[in-house]
Amino acid sequence: MTRNAVVFPVIGAFAAFMAGCAVMDTGAFTRLQDEMVGLKKEVAVLRTAPPPAPDPADAGGLQSLRKSFADTSSDFDRVRSDQLAATTRMDEARDEMQRITARQDAQDRALQEIRGNAERMKEIENRLAAIEGRIGKLAAAPVPAPVPESPPEWRSPEEMYEVAVGQVKGGNPKKGRETLSDFAVKYPDHKLIPNVLYWKGEAFYAEKDFENAILTFQDVVDRYPRGDKAPDAMFKQGLAFLALKDSKNARIVLDLVQKKYPKSKAAEMAKKKVREIR
Repeated sequence: MTRNAVVFPVIGAFAAFMAGCAVMDTGAFTRLQDEMVGLKKEVAVLRTAPPPAPDPADAGGLQSLRKSFADTSSDFDRVRSDQLAATTRMDEARDEMQRITARQDAQDRALQEIRGNAERMKEIENRLAAIEGRIGKLAAAPVPAPVPESPPEWRSPEEMYEVAVGQVKGGNPKKGRETLSDFAVKYPDHKLIPNVLYWKGEAFYAEKDFENAILTFQDVVDRYPRGDKAPDAMFKQGLAFLALKDSKNARIVLDLVQKKYPKSKAAEMAKKKVREIR
């Protein structure tokens, strides 16, 4: 600041001097040029001179300024640390939100699956109710009474049973069914009754009387659910529904065979048959 205070007055004086001497002669002009060169040299010297030493009176202000700058830097570092910590917490919160969203999506999918299973169960229940209603109608229909004939004399219940089954298998299902009906009347508590009822159903099936075949096979399943003929009777029920062009109920019955009697041979056959009708 001291250097400028010296330079600017000198230049101002020089400018005033030049303005006042504009009308001087050539010799005066030459002297003015010499003086200008000298002034320029002085200005150059002043510009290259080292800056004046700081005033001791300003030392306290400088220390205060330095302390203020240090405090500001410390505050800036602290704010930056707080910002980094807040950014970290925000990232953690974002990750947690993503995990919560993923769990919510999984729960929504599980709920949809449960609802789908419930709807399927309801549909199966409705189909079973329709089957039961159809069986009930078939049971209520009158069955033609057979023409009574003089029964032959049998040496044993086993002989009577074997002859009746042979008649069903041998192309005379009506005669075999009548013999089996006589067996059931004559020996109602015999151990062969489950087989007798099953072969009656086979006789109806062979006669293409599929409604009565379904009813007779159902009698086997209802009365002897744990017997050896129950799986076969249920499987033949499914075939009878197929013969009636009722593939929906046929599929339901064949699925039930696999569920109720999974280890039976009838379950294997039912599985293959279901694949064919799908």
